[in-house]
Amino acid sequence: MLKKVFTTLTVTVLTAGVLAGCTDNESASSGSSSESKDGKVTITTVRTLKDDTKFRDGEDLNNNPITRWSEKELGITWKTLWTAPNDEQYHNKIRLSLSSGQKLPDVFKVSDGQLISDLIRSGKVMPVDEAIEKYASPRLKKIFNQFPEAFYPATVDGKRYGIPRFSGGNGSDSLLWIRKDWLDKLGLQPPKTIEDLEKIMDAFVNKDPDGNGKKDTIGLTLASKNGLATWLADGSFIFGAYGNYVPGSWSKGEDGSLVYGSVQPSMKKALEKLNEWYKKGYLDKEVGILDEQTAIESFVSGKSGIISAPPWAADWPITDALKNNPGAVVEPYPLPSGPDGKIGRRGEGLVTGMFLFSKDFKHMDKFFEYLDEAFAYVYNDSKYFKYGLAEGYDYVMKDGKPVYDDKEIPNGRLDPGAYFITEAIPTVPYMLYDLVEELYTTKREPKNAYEYTRIVSLGDSFMKAATIVNQQNQYRIENEFTGPPTKTMQKRFEFLTKMERETFANIIYGRAPLSAFDDFVKKWEESGGKEITKEVNEWYQSVKGEK
Repeated sequence: MLKKVFTTLTVTVLTAGVLAGCTDNESASSGSSSESKDGKVTITTVRTLKDDTKFRDGEDLNNNPITRWSEKELGITWKTLWTAPNDEQYHNKIRLSLSSGQKLPDVFKVSDGQLISDLIRSGKVMPVDEAIEKYASPRLKKIFNQFPEAFYPATVDGKRYGIPRFSGGNGSDSLLWIRKDWLDKLGLQPPKTIEDLEKIMDAFVNKDPDGNGKKDTIGLTLASKNGLATWLADGSFIFGAYGNYVPGSWSKGEDGSLVYGSVQPSMKKALEKLNEWYKKGYLDKEVGILDEQTAIESFVSGKSGIISAPPWAADWPITDALKNNPGAVVEPYPLPSGPDGKIGRRGEGLVTGMFLFSKDFKHMDKFFEYLDEAFAYVYNDSKYFKYGLAEGYDYVMKDGKPVYDDKEIPNGRLDPGAYFITEAIPTVPYMLYDLVEELYTTKREPKNAYEYTRIVSLGDSFMKAATIVNQQNQYRIENEFTGPPTKTMQKRFEFLTKMERETFANIIYGRAPLSAFDDFVKKWEESGGKEITKEVNEWYQSVKGEK
């Protein structure tokens, strides 16, 4: 959801005789046959290309304002060899290239942990530590040093093999969205505690908030089919109200080692509370089989009054709920605290993938130059992108001043950020919502197209929600295991996950007693969980450089 970074360095040209004597690391920083006599280079890549990436007529990934800028100003010609419509097909094509011995592109992003591991073990991608030291700009080095754990997914035997494609850090963290018109109608105040939330849900269920004379509303929209800590209709805040763990995540235990959240004692209190809510009708009767997409239907249709979702939900599904329910008012609110004052939520990971580099790639200096310039735009420090990325795409000039209004841009606004190799304007974790909070609290005007398109144009509701999320960052519970599936995970984790979800659903439905959780924990440990925990911590110690 975010983006940033770049610097500028020269390409070192060596003779073929010198190149023949180079190691992989040395050749990575040398010239190659892809460099022309005028010093320009060609870099090959592959990527996903979703339907929402739009181009002007006659343009594509190899011909657009970003590739033209890159070629003219940096001397880099980007050549996208192929695309795939989604991650699954994309990763399958990479696997096929690897297994069939095909030449890998110069640089490409991988989000699959096992595939990252397989590529590193194949010897076909190179370590990047030396290149970072030689060619990364001070800006990039500062970012990398700020988030060393972002390199863990591609760290093996103490060597880093990838450059993180950072996430927003907290961009998909959740808060509460509540039907304020229902609160007002029933004379209720926004919740500060789980107890407050219960009173609100009870009123939403029993006091006919939609005024149709029927008892057909629920309190909370919740998804659980894919786990109770998820990206939409999220239930992680319920578990965070009773402890420092959320289901499905590996978090630090009291001794600093990683423990699996779903088997921690605090789960039991949250499951007991969910069973209580289910019996009182606060949750959908089919909560156990609802995924993120099906769960939101109750909120969108006007039959639920509360949903836990990220700030970007202000666009979807909140706008759908407003369209479907004339007069509805939906407002964002902070997460409530539990009986002991605890607050917790699922925290988005730091990266969405890792950029890997063919062992034959010779232009890491140019890659870092390109990346630094992309980040410079986000920092409002670009000599190339003063007002926006491309005039006529994300802004137009009128009377010597930039105009960002969509209606003023001929043929409509397009997002040139999607044309970067990062597939969007790059970001530094937490930076976007820091900027949102500043803009929201100070009410200042946006300085460039980035601030307008990524923040201000999304509306007051989004900005308020992002500010709330940012102000509750101390309650993030992040999954700290970012490595490939361990040996025992590959054999047993599918079974363990199925057992976990069935047990949790049965407890919530009341089909199994609360004591079933203790039986589950015991069986989880005996069926591979104990060995998996050991393997996860061996990985954790290895990437941190500990023995």
